[in-house]
Amino acid sequence: MRRTFVLLAGAAVLAGGAAMVGGDDRAPAASIGGASLAQGAVPVTMPSQSPAQAAIERARFEGLADASAPAKPLLGTLIDLDHIERVDDHYEAPLKDGRRAVLTLDPDLQPLAERLLNESRAPRGGIVVMAPDGRILALAGRRTEDTAGSRDGIFDWRLATDVWAPAASIFKLVTASALITAGVGKDEKVCFHGGVRSVSESNLIDTKRDSRCESLTFGVSHSNNAILGKLAYQKLVPEGLSGMARALGLEGALPGTEVPGNAGVMTIPTSLDLSFAKTAAGFMNSRLSVVGGALLGAAFATGGEQPIPRLLASIDGATQPAQKPRRVLPVSTARAVAQMMVATCDSGSAAKSFRGNRDISVAGKTGTLSQREPFYMEHSWFVGFAPADKPQVIVSVLLGNPESWHLRGHEAARRLIDRALGATGREKDRTAAAPSASKHRKRDL
Repeated sequence: MRRTFVLLAGAAVLAGGAAMVGGDDRAPAASIGGASLAQGAVPVTMPSQSPAQAAIERARFEGLADASAPAKPLLGTLIDLDHIERVDDHYEAPLKDGRRAVLTLDPDLQPLAERLLNESRAPRGGIVVMAPDGRILALAGRRTEDTAGSRDGIFDWRLATDVWAPAASIFKLVTASALITAGVGKDEKVCFHGGVRSVSESNLIDTKRDSRCESLTFGVSHSNNAILGKLAYQKLVPEGLSGMARALGLEGALPGTEVPGNAGVMTIPTSLDLSFAKTAAGFMNSRLSVVGGALLGAAFATGGEQPIPRLLASIDGATQPAQKPRRVLPVSTARAVAQMMVATCDSGSAAKSFRGNRDISVAGKTGTLSQREPFYMEHSWFVGFAPADKPQVIVSVLLGNPESWHLRGHEAARRLIDRALGATGREKDRTAAAPSASKHRKRDL
C-alpha cells in the first residue's frame, strides 16, 4: 500500500533575550495544519514561488529567521524530502534526478516522532532519531501559527535540520569535552555557590560564598551553571572552547550530501570574561539544529567517532553503503563525557524520566532556555543515546514550548528510546497520565 505525504517548508531561528530556567525544556513556534507522514496526504496548493522561499520570506516577516545560518548548497538536496511516501513497511522519496530511493526511516519510530510532536502542541518542535552508523531512523518537524501552540500544525522536516533555537545546556557537553581535554578530571571537585539559574561574576572566582564542592560530572548531570562557568573561566582559553565546537562539527552545513541543513552556529567570545563563562554554560552564543544535536550525541555514543548522517538505504534497488565516520574526540574523552551523561539520567536532571524500574541504561543531557522576543518560547532539549554501554539508538528532541506546555524533551525521548529498544510495555505512558498542561517554571536541566 502506498501513501503520499507532502511536507511544507519553513524553519526559522528565534532570536532575542534568553533566560535559563530549570527542570525541563519549553518553547513556541509556528502553525500546523496538515497530516503527518503516518496519516496520509493532504492536498496542498503551492504558491508560485518555491515552498522554501515562501517559508523563509514569511519567517523573516515574523522576525524569526536566522540570517547567520546560511543554507546548505543544493548538493545536499539530492532527496526530495517534500514528497516522502510510506510504501508498506518502509519510506520512499524521489531524487532530484528522477530516480527513486528507499529511505532509512523506521516505520515505527517515524510515526511515533510525528505523534509526539502532535501531542506536544508546541509552536515549534523537531525530532531526530539516528543509528550509531548515521542512518536517520526518524526525521520530524512541526510548527503552528498560534504562538501559544495548537492541536493543528504543519509538519515541516526543516525544523529538524535547520538552526532555529539556542543550544542551551546541551552546549555543556562541548564545554565538558574541552575541560577533559584541558586536563580537568570528571570527578575533580570544584567549590561553588548558586548556579541554578544564572552565572554571575562572583561565580568565577573562589570566594567565602562557595559553600559546596562538587565534581564536573555533577555540574553536567545536574546542569549547574556556576560549576561549568567557573571551570571554563579558570581552566580554558577561548580558542580551546571554539576549537572543540568546530571539532565536534557544530558549525555550518551538515557533513555528507544526503541531509540538507546546518548543524549549528557558534560565536564563542574571544575574551576571557563573564560572557565567555555564560557561553560555556550554554546561556548565549550557541545555536544548534536538532540533527546537530544528534551528531553531538553520536560523538559520545561511538567513542569519539562521529558518523555521517544519511537517509538513503537504496536507490533503484542498489544498497547505499555508509560513509566512513570521522574521529572528533579521543576515546578517553568521549567515554568520560558519556559517563557524565549517564549520571544525568541516573541521578541528575532527567532522572525522573529514566530512573526506576528500567533495565535500559540511558545517557543524555537536558537543556532549557527561554526567550521573550519575538514571543515567549521555552526551548526544551534532550540529546542522548541508549543502551549507554552498547548504544543502538541516538535521540535528539527539541520542543519550543509556550508557557503552558504539554510535553518536555526528555519525556518524548524516553518514549522514543523505549520504542526503539522494544521497551514500551515496561513503563506507563507518563504523557497520557500527566496533566494537560503546566505553567510551572523549573530549574535548568
